[in-house]
Amino acid sequence: MLLKAAKLQIPVIISKSAPTSLSVALAKKLNITLVGFVRGNKMNIYAGEERINY
Repeated sequence: MLLKAAKLQIPVIISKSAPTSLSVALAKKLNITLVGFVRGNKMNIYAGEERINY
């Protein structure tokens, strides 16, 4: 999923579930913001936190 996002130049990926440690490392390497466990107004930011203002 992250490789497809990078190819399409999508800078932010958001998921309801937790990412794997490999996807977190890859997101950091590809400069993609990775957000998981999004529930209501709560979320966990795993990579690229500088893009998120809350």
